[in-house]
Amino acid sequence: MFLNPGQTTVMAVDQPLLALAKQIQWQWPNTYGEDKFIVMFGGLYIEMAALRLLGDLLKGSGWTGALTEADIATSGTADSFLSASSVAKTRQAHLITACALYDLMKSAFNNSEGQFDDKEREFQAFKDWCNIRQKQSLQFNF
Repeated sequence: MFLNPGQTTVMAVDQPLLALAKQIQWQWPNTYGEDKFIVMFGGLYIEMAALRLLGDLLKGSGWTGALTEADIATSGTADSFLSASSVAKTRQAHLITACALYDLMKSAFNNSEGQFDDKEREFQAFKDWCNIRQKQSLQFNF
């Protein structure tokens, strides 16, 4: 309040404290109302919600089967990634997936464009190739 007068204070808290903070805001709105304090989930809870959302989107897509087939996780563990029961393991599975998809995209680019001697020229050609592919296929970004 004293550091930046006139600026609304933002607090990031865990789930139990969020419920308590909201009750305080509703009980004393003149002192601790939502116009004076913004209370939001902390980073872990935001990440958990995002991973659960990704799990909902990936449900039935074959992603867990691919992880199992690639020996990245057992079928039970891969299924648990959909609900993000372990944030660290779920994050790692998504990172592995993103890296594998990027590697496949780079391979497709190299097969269509050939090899480059200059890294800067290769990077620009890769960006151009991605832009062209995005226009040709709506699913390219996914």
